[in-house]
Amino acid sequence: MNTVTPIRDEAPAMFSVEAEQMILGELLMNADRAGLVDRMGGADLFFDPVHADIFSAILEKHRAGLLADPVTVALEMADHPGLSELGGGRYLVRIASASPGPAAVKGYAESLAELARKRQIQAAISEATASLARGDIKAADVAARLETSMMAMSQIGDTDGPVSMLRAMTGAIEQAMTAYRGDHQLSIRSGISTLDSIIPGFFPGELTILGGRPGSGKSAVALSIALHAARAGHAVAIASLEMTPEAMAMRAASEATANAGRAVPYIQMRSGAMTEDECRMFIEQANAAAQLPITFLSSRFSDAGAMISAVRQIARATDLKLLIVDYAQLMTAPGKNRYEQITAISLALKKMAVTLKIPVIALSQLSRQIESRDDKRPVMSDLRESGQLEQDADNILFCYREEYYLLQGRPAITDPVDAQVEWQSKMDRAKGRMEIIVNKQRMGETGTARCRCAMATNSVWGDDYA
Repeated sequence: MNTVTPIRDEAPAMFSVEAEQMILGELLMNADRAGLVDRMGGADLFFDPVHADIFSAILEKHRAGLLADPVTVALEMADHPGLSELGGGRYLVRIASASPGPAAVKGYAESLAELARKRQIQAAISEATASLARGDIKAADVAARLETSMMAMSQIGDTDGPVSMLRAMTGAIEQAMTAYRGDHQLSIRSGISTLDSIIPGFFPGELTILGGRPGSGKSAVALSIALHAARAGHAVAIASLEMTPEAMAMRAASEATANAGRAVPYIQMRSGAMTEDECRMFIEQANAAAQLPITFLSSRFSDAGAMISAVRQIARATDLKLLIVDYAQLMTAPGKNRYEQITAISLALKKMAVTLKIPVIALSQLSRQIESRDDKRPVMSDLRESGQLEQDADNILFCYREEYYLLQGRPAITDPVDAQVEWQSKMDRAKGRMEIIVNKQRMGETGTARCRCAMATNSVWGDDYA
């Protein structure tokens, strides 16, 4: 009789009760991250079967739009013998009180996914060894089973591999039901109401191009979106390749003073031309804005490879939800000519969106040909050197301010009075108005969001004045 020396069923390094408790504790405090854990492996991540059942109860309640906390989950699992043995509701309260915070969930889930893969490899090898020892299965069949087990194992914790229809549909249902409940945690809203009515949010994996000529307000729109996301608690990275991080921070402080009802233009901040009250307001709002979860990348990260590396580093340190690049044409990448370089840049931006599972908003300069047209509203052909950007982008938005062009054509004091009156009438209508033109939306309709803006304080808000 053949004797098989079995591999130990579970070595100490094959599981982590503490990591399982950390994840469950956080989900009992805030179940919003349950979907992420489910996509990374769900209940299969948990070695302890009681922990797996606790996770399943939390996920079921979250999907149903019900409260999932220590009390409700304990009631749901009142007859569960395993939980009763651990202490029932008291056990749930204890692990919830030690929750590490939402930003840590992804890291713990990745650790559990790695351990789960090791357990599956171990189980698959043990089964294959036992089958070979029994001699009742052909070697080719044993190899096929082992290969199947390896393929299944590789998908745990990896949302980039082959995806079954069941898994894809589960994710689609979660997105739709989350939006139905009015919870937009899966996407980043712009905070500009008229734009949000056209684009329901910027979703993970999507690349959005925000184009405009200099002075059109695209940087103001991008920073406004970033600040809105950060104030909602989302970690944001801004690759500021045109302005210094300090200049961006000053604009953020100026916008905050406007929100607080005492606007201090950033030009006054920069020049120091502030009253004592304005200076006090600036310091107060700057200190508040300094606490926002925003990380800047300076122009030294303009190389596509360096930017990818830095953004990955930020994602590991924070629960990164949004990347903004200002602007795409200032990035560098390998290529024999500018077309090849822009193509590499576009692919790098899309890759970051997909692999990091975040929305990426990349600003883009537009062709000077706009200036020669009577209607200076941008169109798709105005994207400069960026055929690949147009192809890879899920959304393409353009900024347009008639006020900017009217100021360029201001009549001289010697011009006829009628011309000056007509110009002033147009200026009165255009002042403080902006159009954000949604020229492409892969998953929705196009349209124009009419907004109000105050460029002096970097403020943009929704107001359909038409």
